[in-house]
Amino acid sequence: MPFQSIAHRGASALAPENTLASFEKAIELGFDYIELDVRLSKDKQLVVIHDADVQRTTDGEGQIEYFTVKDLKKLDAGSWFSPAFAGEKIPLLNEVLTRYSGKIGIIIEMKSPENHPGMTEILADTLKWFKSSSQIKVQSFHVNELKKFHQLAPKIPAGLLLSKPLDLFHLASYRDFASFLSVHHLLLSKSFINQAELFGYEIYSWTISKQYQFADMQRLGVQGIISDDEKRLPDSIMYVLITPFLKGQDFLKTLLA
Repeated sequence: MPFQSIAHRGASALAPENTLASFEKAIELGFDYIELDVRLSKDKQLVVIHDADVQRTTDGEGQIEYFTVKDLKKLDAGSWFSPAFAGEKIPLLNEVLTRYSGKIGIIIEMKSPENHPGMTEILADTLKWFKSSSQIKVQSFHVNELKKFHQLAPKIPAGLLLSKPLDLFHLASYRDFASFLSVHHLLLSKSFINQAELFGYEIYSWTISKQYQFADMQRLGVQGIISDDEKRLPDSIMYVLITPFLKGQDFLKTLLA
């Protein structure tokens, strides 16, 4: 079954995550979507970065919420990955949308919206300016903020991120505001996917890095695969056949590590 390939923070195995360079690489490789993270700056602008602070992915220090956009733009967001990307900047969400909306699908994750009043409203208002809304989706782990987003922007697909299983009651109730579920790949099973599809959800799996995992997700029938690397399809039907064995080996290695 074909699936939509989703570049996790852009092609983040090949370029610094959540930068224009990683998004350009994802387009070059033929991904269907880029996935990115947004946080609020001190001056209430949506900036594209995963962590709550800038230490890991820039040459600066401090929490995002204490930086203005002007100050964030002074940081180098590329050198930590490779000298070849020196000078890469933290992008604004508006910059990404203006540059890529209509060229590639975009999945936006709201990071900790419950701790940043106004983020959900600002995002909903921002997205109203972009016509290619069918190719723009929003996801979050936070149920109440996702409900709020759906109320503010009902035409933009909203998805719930899951790191633990859902029962039938919650599958049914969350369908009021969520049209897709982004699920950690270790939680996925054929029975869960069948149940979710009965309620009309699309299922995306995260974050896939090994070739047999691609085969496993393809066998389960997910609609989207989130990956850091190039979109890798199994080379042969043998990957599908030996996936259970390889998956078991991987589980044992994790236990023994």
